[in-house]
Amino acid sequence: MKRTLLLLLILATSIGLAAQTADEIISKAIAARGGLDKLKAIQTQRLTGTITIGNRAPGPFMVEMKRGGKMRQEMTVGGQNAVRITNGTAGWKIENDGEAVPLTDAELRNMAGGADIDGPLVDYKAKGNQVELEGKEKVNGNDAYKLKITQKDGQVRYDYLDVNSFLEVKWQGEIEAGDRKFTAESFFSDYRPVNGVMYHHQIDSDTLGTPYKQKLVFDKIEVNLPLDDSIFQKPPPSAPTPQK
Repeated sequence: MKRTLLLLLILATSIGLAAQTADEIISKAIAARGGLDKLKAIQTQRLTGTITIGNRAPGPFMVEMKRGGKMRQEMTVGGQNAVRITNGTAGWKIENDGEAVPLTDAELRNMAGGADIDGPLVDYKAKGNQVELEGKEKVNGNDAYKLKITQKDGQVRYDYLDVNSFLEVKWQGEIEAGDRKFTAESFFSDYRPVNGVMYHHQIDSDTLGTPYKQKLVFDKIEVNLPLDDSIFQKPPPSAPTPQK
């Protein structure tokens, strides 16, 4: 009985230490980004730059975000225009200046993952997320803490934080396309301060098991600019072309 109680005590202590260590890492990660006050002060943001998909030439890309899970993406690749919008609960897409159609459930889930201005670690308990520290792994040759994040909706993602800077250097998770799920990875680099908050200015992404690769380079990042809620709603139908 004493041995059993001792083992239980050791197990409980280990669990407590693991949770404490994860929280310490999260606290340092928030501080590395600029601190909670500066992060919370950001109400809107606009990131503009270029997107490269596969071997295609780079095209213009813009993403606008507002608290409440609102996000709007616009891009042009290979002469094809695409717009993705969510108001935090519903979403729409526009292809080549056509009419807006609803996002599928899978597309909406994919988009929601990036629509949180703060990210999943800030106020993670209040958001219903669970975070576990799964040790360290190499990312581009450097050690990084691997955090397993189980979100409120059950989706699992992994965030990797550099052991020295505590900035996020990699994300891994699932994306959905049609009726299939794929494992995707994104690598974050070229961190620079914007209004006292550290932002990555380059994202290199890969969908494992496919030839699909994507590169985002942000030339300009703006925060706390006025963004009307209307740009995150379903666009009205296009006016008909006048008949001659």
